[in-house]
This record gives sequence, structure tokens and C-alpha cells, in this order.
Amino acid sequence: MTDRQFLQCVDAYGADPVRWPPELRAAAERALAASPALRAALREAEAFDALLGGALPMVEEARVSRLLSAVGEAAREAPQEAPETLLLLLLGRMPRRMAATLCVALVALGWLAGSLALPTSPPRGATRDVALLSDDVVTLFDGDSR
Repeated sequence: MTDRQFLQCVDAYGADPVRWPPELRAAAERALAASPALRAALREAEAFDALLGGALPMVEEARVSRLLSAVGEAAREAPQEAPETLLLLLLGRMPRRMAATLCVALVALGWLAGSLALPTSPPRGATRDVALLSDDVVTLFDGDSR
């Protein structure tokens, strides 16, 4: 096992060899015995694991109350701005009349493009097939035959 592979395993599995895959433990122990740098890296990883696995420090209730009151006061003192609306985000600080005109123009343009794209009459030679339900056909809506 190379030094780089050992350090990657320490990063992935932690400093405790019990958490390592069994097939890597023997090679890791040989690499650890041969390298003082890896032993130092393992000690740092053990210290980090101890920080993560240790008990949480106690927080005083008075400190929490002071922090909450400071946050509340800061929120009350902050200037209140108008909420950003979708129209404001899309169009910027445009006057309302201009924004309304732009919206109406876009709707009209969409209507015009849609009406030009649809054929007005069926193509020549096209026939329409119509299927009528008879009394012995089960409909999809209620399951009753009509």
C-alpha cells in the first residue's frame, strides 16, 4: 500500500482500523510500520475522530437567550424592503404601465403565432372516421355498457 492509498483510506474510513475493510488492514499495518509520516497522519486523524465523537459542550440558557434577543432586535432594526415579486424579478424596475403593455403584447403575439400555425381546414382527401358506441361496448368512464 502506498502512502497516498493509506491516506485515502484514513480519509474514507477514519483512524480506527476496525472500520477499515479486512483486506486493507494488513497492508495498512505494514505501511504504517514503515513510515513515520503515516504514523503522524494517523495520530492527527485519531485526534479529529475524537473531536467528532466527543460529547457536545454545554450551552448556558442565558447565552441562548442573549443570542435570540440580539437576533430579534437586529431583525426589528433592519429596514423592511418590499418583497420581490416574480414580475419585478423578470422585468426589473420597469413602470407598471410599460410592464402591462409588454405583457399584453406578448399575449397577442402568442395568440397570433398560434393561430397562424393551426390549419384552418382539413387537407383535401382527408376523411374523418367516426366510431359510435353500441349497446354492447363498455365505456371507459363508468364501466357500464350502454
